[in-house]
Amino acid sequence: MNPNPHPHPLAELVRIESDPAYRALFCAELDAAIRDRLADRAAVVAEVEAASDRLRALVLHGEPGPST
Repeated sequence: MNPNPHPHPLAELVRIESDPAYRALFCAELDAAIRDRLADRAAVVAEVEAASDRLRALVLHGEPGPST
């Protein structure tokens, strides 16, 4: 059983700073997470732009606009 159920709050940072292999893994995972978040954000922006185009077509011309 773990005598200290709560690790030191900076233990992860200490490991990242002191272990080059762990730092490389951490940075690679962080880069991947950032790329995923940017891709998700771009997809949401594209969805909002498409919805605004459809709404604009409906308001201006009474047309349903392009469907997606």
